[in-house]
Amino acid sequence: MSYHFDTLIIGSGIAGLNLARKLAQAGQSVFICSKEAVTEGSSKYAQGGVAVVSPWNPEDKLESHIQDTIRAGKGLANSEVVEKVLSSSWKRVEEFIGLGVDFDKDFNLEGSHSFKRVLHVADATGRALMKPLLDNVSCNFNVSISQGTEALSLIKSEDKVVGADLRTVSGENIRIIANNTVLASGGFASLYNNHTTPNILTGDGHMLAYDAGAELENLEFVQFHPTVFFTDDKCFLISEVVRGAGATLKNINGEAFMQNYDKRAELATRDVVSRSIEAEMKRTNSDFVYLDMTCWSSEEIEAKFPNINHFCNLRGFDLSKEMLPVKPAAHYSVGGVKTDIHGKTSVEGLYALGEVASTGLHGANRLASNSLLECIVMPEFIANDILNSPNVNEKLEDIASNVSLDICSSYIEQYSYESENIKQENLEKVRNILSKAMGLVRSEDQLKEALISLENLKDFKATRLARLIISSALNRKESRGCHFREDFPEMNEVASSISSKQASQIV
Repeated sequence: MSYHFDTLIIGSGIAGLNLARKLAQAGQSVFICSKEAVTEGSSKYAQGGVAVVSPWNPEDKLESHIQDTIRAGKGLANSEVVEKVLSSSWKRVEEFIGLGVDFDKDFNLEGSHSFKRVLHVADATGRALMKPLLDNVSCNFNVSISQGTEALSLIKSEDKVVGADLRTVSGENIRIIANNTVLASGGFASLYNNHTTPNILTGDGHMLAYDAGAELENLEFVQFHPTVFFTDDKCFLISEVVRGAGATLKNINGEAFMQNYDKRAELATRDVVSRSIEAEMKRTNSDFVYLDMTCWSSEEIEAKFPNINHFCNLRGFDLSKEMLPVKPAAHYSVGGVKTDIHGKTSVEGLYALGEVASTGLHGANRLASNSLLECIVMPEFIANDILNSPNVNEKLEDIASNVSLDICSSYIEQYSYESENIKQENLEKVRNILSKAMGLVRSEDQLKEALISLENLKDFKATRLARLIISSALNRKESRGCHFREDFPEMNEVASSISSKQASQIV
């Protein structure tokens, strides 16, 4: 069955919902495809805030935020993109304030920021940003949302993406034809055993784009979050703002250690803090380090971090009296589908937005709280590009019958419980392989061994993406940002972005 919309958005996080809101208000018909319930992506779990220079904070300067972002990106951030995104940030924050988001009045300090510039809504900023967006699009007759619906493949007419083939939770296959298709499907951190994201984020959008001929870049830059509390049922992220506010990392002997690794101590970039923790665990023969929040009373912790406090209390931890065991886990995909400042990919008709995209904002390492910033700013750029396009009013009702369509996938899986079980078994194997080879410290031998192991797995999306990730890491014979090679520990000053075309030469 085929349906026709102005814009198809694959993904239902803050970035996708924000874009849908803007397009629908302009009169566009929008179809949102969500792999699970619309609330089950990474967005609602985001504890971190929005990094922004604001008139509320006269000590801070836009140029400082720009320089901090470029510095964290280790030479791969696009300075033009950084300036345009950050220059637009306060206007977009005001937009959310207008939607009813009640940001805390105090700014917070996070790793590698020169000033306190991170706006929070306690420790549940993502949830606070999601609510008005969901309320808005749910009430707009121009928006249709299909939950529990997987995007199987993009479809093209000649060289333009004109929609996608989807499969609903009931197993029904449907086709959406659209003027514009937007990937807002999130990252691929859950391809690791230990990760902070929902299990559904396995990089589907990356492979949809790749199969359609779009260029991917910098897949080797996987950011680990340094402080994750591991329980029997899940990995729970402890926000960076906790360390920014004064919490200390200590080894199993109760000794503060970060100053031994970096002069910025707990406020170094995430890659530095994560590798320092791993080195300290190895040095002390431990499986974790401690995050010490006992400098605050229970009342202060509840006021500052109610969500974190509630989660830990339920598991028997009184954070005002005892230290919390933590260690790094895969968190954020810095690279992704290459786009320009308008979210356009290398394939006509296809945009990418949010964590699935590589806009040039983050370079080789994302600065803390620049991701939610990207999710509230980039939809404005994409919406303007779509609404000002010469073919904005083009109708595609007849395209399925009058134009030859190409399915952009090497396979379309027939739905069955057996195939789902095979996919799950395959995914678990991919996680084991990727976790071993693509951790905080990598080497050529491990990476090559991982590629050989992947050759024996069935050719699902996750398997192919893992090959590209590992091949990108093999291609980058240096250490830069999130990517550290023990056999190439220095940064190569002339190295540049690594594309999926370069990676596929190894695959």
